[in-house]
Amino acid sequence: MAANESSYRGVMDDSYNTGRQTKSHLSFRYKVRGQVAVNGFRAYHPDMHEIKVLEMGAADGLTLLHIRDLLGGSGEYLGVEYAESLLDSAPVLPSNVKMIQGDVMDLPKSVPDEHYDLVSCLAVLEHLDRPQDAVDEAFRVLKPGGVFVATCPNPFWDDLAGKFGLVQDEFHEVEVTGDLLVEYCQKAGFQRSEFHPFMWVFTGVLPYLDITLDPVLSLEIDDMIRRLGILNFSFVNQAVVAQKPY
Repeated sequence: MAANESSYRGVMDDSYNTGRQTKSHLSFRYKVRGQVAVNGFRAYHPDMHEIKVLEMGAADGLTLLHIRDLLGGSGEYLGVEYAESLLDSAPVLPSNVKMIQGDVMDLPKSVPDEHYDLVSCLAVLEHLDRPQDAVDEAFRVLKPGGVFVATCPNPFWDDLAGKFGLVQDEFHEVEVTGDLLVEYCQKAGFQRSEFHPFMWVFTGVLPYLDITLDPVLSLEIDDMIRRLGILNFSFVNQAVVAQKPY
């Protein structure tokens, strides 16, 4: 589908991979999202091993590899990415990690039903013209009791960052609010869909200033800010964590 990538407005190209390897703020963002996915999964399955993971919109595979590291390295990992140029930019993969080309709104037939323990969809839904279809596909391929974690930028901060040239908002098809994230999951059939704002604006801006911040520490700061109960508007990212019924 390489020839059609330019007509699919939400698709990134291989320059995205270059940026994630050379720009501290892009590296920080994908590592925080990966940690959010693992934290969401562990909230439901704290002791599970040999985990089967699917990442929807896996780009160059760097986030999937980070998730694998956070989960201990064992298990089975599959990334589905639409852009062949991004797939070509993936690093050498471990034997239990595979990347394939496909559309997350209509997953390849090689992706089996009720097979995965964790499906992540990180900073992807806002790039799709039919995000509900992607969430429905995640539900289909998860095992009963499996966990879906999706993240999207907060539309307010995303628009502001676009105006200042900090993000490439021209790749975004839709604005996804926290209410929409939960609604997508409920319509798909998930239970216990929990909304979690993350990446406090003041910690999120530090990597743009070349100030290194550990992703775990960033999320710990987020937890402290959320406990105040009055500053949820100040998080630049948002996540939903949902479980498929047994």
